Amino acid sequence: MAICGCPLNYADIFVCLNVINECICKEYKMTRSDRKSIQITILTVCCLILLTTLGPAAEKFKPFKLKTPEGITKTLPDFANKLTLVAFYYPSCAYCNLAIPEVLKIYDKYKEQGLSYVIINVKPDESKLIAGWTEKYHITVPVLLGVSQDDLMDDYRLTMTPTHYLLGRKNEVLFYQNGYNRGDEKALEAKIMEALDASPDKTGAEKP
Repeated sequence: MAICGCPLNYADIFVCLNVINECICKEYKMTRSDRKSIQITILTVCCLILLTTLGPAAEKFKPFKLKTPEGITKTLPDFANKLTLVAFYYPSCAYCNLAIPEVLKIYDKYKEQGLSYVIINVKPDESKLIAGWTEKYHITVPVLLGVSQDDLMDDYRLTMTPTHYLLGRKNEVLFYQNGYNRGDEKALEAKIMEALDASPDKTGAEKP
């Protein structure tokens, strides 16, 4: 932490506040009870400064253990990469099918730089549709079968579909996108570029 460009650690801040406390107490001849109240306030201020500086802890994505349509068990570490995109879709979801071509373009663009992409089918009763669905929409990434729609909704905040989670190396959630409208993929790609530190030159895009 720095004040006016000068670095300060939390011990320095606590000492400074205590000095101020002593000066105030001597000046106004405060009682022991008043002194204790001020000390509690100082401790609270220091805690708030610490929390503000550190920021909130990164949300962790709940690991899964699901099967492919072929019956092969897969877990989240099987798709570990620099970034992992976990998408929650189902075959008859119109908005999912609207998003899929755009998200696949993003995946194709960044997969060589360390982006993985896995789809979880939210509706178990549509598992039999997956083969035709993946063929129709040219889905080349792994598709896993969700066991319980209710559990998926509770575990992964699925209030609507599609839902996308972008995860870092330690499965921390870097980006969460619920629902889809045309153009929403731009926010997803921007976060991927930021996380990969990717520039247009690195992705092979033409310069303007």
